[in-house]
Amino acid sequence: MALRLWQRLRSNSLAIGLLFLLGFIWGSGYSIAKYATMNGVSPLGYAFWQSLGPAIVVTIVSYARKMPLYLDKRHSVYYLICGLIGIAIPNTTMYFIAPHLPAGLLAVIVNTVPIMTYPIALACRQERFSTLRFVGVACGFIGVAFIVLPHGHVTTMTFNAWSLLALVSPLSFASCAVFIAHSRPKDSTSLSLSAGMLIASTLLLTPMMLANDSFYPLWPPFSLPDWIVLLEIFLSSIGYVLFFQLVKLAGSVYYSLVGGIVALTGLFWGWFIFGEHLNTWNLVATVLILLAIALVTLKQRTVKMA
Repeated sequence: MALRLWQRLRSNSLAIGLLFLLGFIWGSGYSIAKYATMNGVSPLGYAFWQSLGPAIVVTIVSYARKMPLYLDKRHSVYYLICGLIGIAIPNTTMYFIAPHLPAGLLAVIVNTVPIMTYPIALACRQERFSTLRFVGVACGFIGVAFIVLPHGHVTTMTFNAWSLLALVSPLSFASCAVFIAHSRPKDSTSLSLSAGMLIASTLLLTPMMLANDSFYPLWPPFSLPDWIVLLEIFLSSIGYVLFFQLVKLAGSVYYSLVGGIVALTGLFWGWFIFGEHLNTWNLVATVLILLAIALVTLKQRTVKMA
């Protein structure tokens, strides 16, 4: 009995540690992207490297764990759709917007994914109606409205236009989540499917990047922006591996908490690196969105724990 209790506590402690580490890594990416795109790295070039680098690492890890990629028609279509709406579109959108919005605020906006996923899943009959989660969605949309609606000043209106465009990312992520729930091949592992998605995203981004002359060379000797790009490749790759380790160890119960930690980490780095401070509207919006994330995921955690 004591041994089982100790093993459970140890497992929970490791899961919590992985949860915070994963949230820290993903939350740091917004400030890193902002710095890179403000210092000569093109958004498409940055998106390309953030697909190619993790694709190589995740593919190697997948094969090392004897989880090879399936390349039949069904899997290939799945990779392309998920690579497009789950990686290429949302990530590239974020990188185009990063120089124009506070990094912390961008982290909050992008992590409204659970708030958008639930109504889409509800419409697709993948979820049942829950009053608690509906209240969470309502809080989230009110918070988003506080960010994107004009407040009467010209600069604020421009600022809000970028905020509105930023909603493409969480909407795309949410659509991908619903598609995965409906169409995920059952004979493949999450790790190998992610490797396929990342490879597909790289292939989709390459012609667009070359057509726009947006390739960013990473050759030695490396400049500071080069090292920043390499740092994010490393962190993103580690993040993917940690994500699957966390899900394997504790399931999606713990993973549902990551969004809040990512948003808070993004806010911290935005303040620490760029001296960002939220105005009253954005502060209220952030509180509402964090509350919404908690409410939307609370019901999910309660059901899975029962």
